Amino acid sequence: MKKILILGITFLSLLGLTSCDKEEIETYSDTDNIYFSRAIFPEYKNGPLIDSTGFSFGLDKATVTERIYPLAIRVQGKVSDIDRAVKLTVDPTSTAVLGTHFTFPENIVMHAGKELDTVFIKVLRTPDMKNKDLTLVVNLEENEFFTTKMQSKVTNVLTGKTRNYIRFKLSFNDKLSTPIGWQAVFGVFTAKKFFLMCDLMNLDPEMFNQVQGSPGLSIPETLYYASFMKRYLADQKANGNTIYEDDGKEMLFP
Repeated sequence: MKKILILGITFLSLLGLTSCDKEEIETYSDTDNIYFSRAIFPEYKNGPLIDSTGFSFGLDKATVTERIYPLAIRVQGKVSDIDRAVKLTVDPTSTAVLGTHFTFPENIVMHAGKELDTVFIKVLRTPDMKNKDLTLVVNLEENEFFTTKMQSKVTNVLTGKTRNYIRFKLSFNDKLSTPIGWQAVFGVFTAKKFFLMCDLMNLDPEMFNQVQGSPGLSIPETLYYASFMKRYLADQKANGNTIYEDDGKEMLFP
């Protein structure tokens, strides 16, 4: 009798373990949802989660006539062994015009074997960007391959602010303003001073769209840039080639 009881308990225990194993290996069985990756996964470690961003051509040289913005898309669900079409549409609230201010591929796909892919949006530099901001708003929509059940998430219960998973806003202009990475040790910001410094030291102007402490903008690095420019201007002046700003004033670094 005791042996029967022990065997019964052992059998029930094994049955319970088997049930647990079955629950643990249960896989995702809902539809395949398409969404913008940066709304859930940051672009880099500890980076922000966003459903909008922007940039300016203002820090680019005149020879730069376009930029490519990589817009990451991701699928929640199965990875397929075939290419699957993705439906991306331009929202009517956009102020940028397709073919004039931007283009993107006519046929967009999530490539075979991928859960993460990229839509490359080409933004064209146009004269009207000098005096106005333009926005491109794009929407992911359902089709025969993907659903859009992942739509938004409340990020602040007090303000009701949300982050959208299937709507992305890209803003752009060609206005030149003081970049956030411009430091006091450089003195007053001017376009001529900025581009001269970048040319002489082979610095990427776009780097100055980052905050101090970012790659290339540490305190020692910014102090070096300022010191280099101060010596350069002094040497030029000593050789009879004083560098002037566009308004006729002598270019200075503090």
